[in-house]
Amino acid sequence: MWDYTECLMFSGVVTSGTHTRMNKAEFQKRYGSQIRKPKLSLLLGEVAAPLEAMKLAASWSFLNRKDVGQGQTVLLLPGFGTYPSSMGVLKRYLDSIGYKTHHWSAGFNSGDVGKLLPQVLDDIKRLSSETEGPIKLLGWSLGGYLAREAAREVQQSVSRIVTLGSPVIGGPKYTAVKPLYDMRGTDVDSVENSTLKRFENPIVCPIVALYSKKDSIVSWQACIDRFSPNVEHIEIKSTHLSMGISKEVIELLPYAMGTPLR
Repeated sequence: MWDYTECLMFSGVVTSGTHTRMNKAEFQKRYGSQIRKPKLSLLLGEVAAPLEAMKLAASWSFLNRKDVGQGQTVLLLPGFGTYPSSMGVLKRYLDSIGYKTHHWSAGFNSGDVGKLLPQVLDDIKRLSSETEGPIKLLGWSLGGYLAREAAREVQQSVSRIVTLGSPVIGGPKYTAVKPLYDMRGTDVDSVENSTLKRFENPIVCPIVALYSKKDSIVSWQACIDRFSPNVEHIEIKSTHLSMGISKEVIELLPYAMGTPLR
């Protein structure tokens, strides 16, 4: 399960009084009341994931392999309920265009944010120290959430964040796993408010957020960041479960990473 509360308690950041105070009123001003968890009917689209993999396999040898990464370091963060191997296709392609990619050290993403976030911070600090400079982060779903929240803590060590179908607001409130939290008696509104307070310490590096209106796991509206000062949103057609094996995503990666092929 995703324990967002532990993540929020973990933060030791002291926010500045010059930042916008994030609360429910500010949230309503920026988002209105249109966000809902994904419709169950969207789950049908996820059966197309094998087809996405076949399309990518058929076009793999024709993908542009220009060396744009030039040895830049990228940390890969998998989604909830998956292993680092789920990022394998993305890793293989980024390596082929000159990036130096690394799986995170946490192994299986259990969803225990309070446990995972310190490990992500350690990975970032270690890789940043080894490369003697800031690194880039690529996270899928909860992995993207973790990338963002870790970056808030070590801003000087992160130069760019790319997220794939990652909820940036609401915690689990606007995801397909919300019923699980309801059964546990979790106050998701309280988690949402606590998550908002994190935005009082804004992420300053560029963020590229890929989202899909076909996402059956995370509400696409919850992937839209209306708070951070330097964020770009790109709508894709892939479903949530196919984002890591999608030709569309692969072809967008160089641009999203800040190194377009053209």
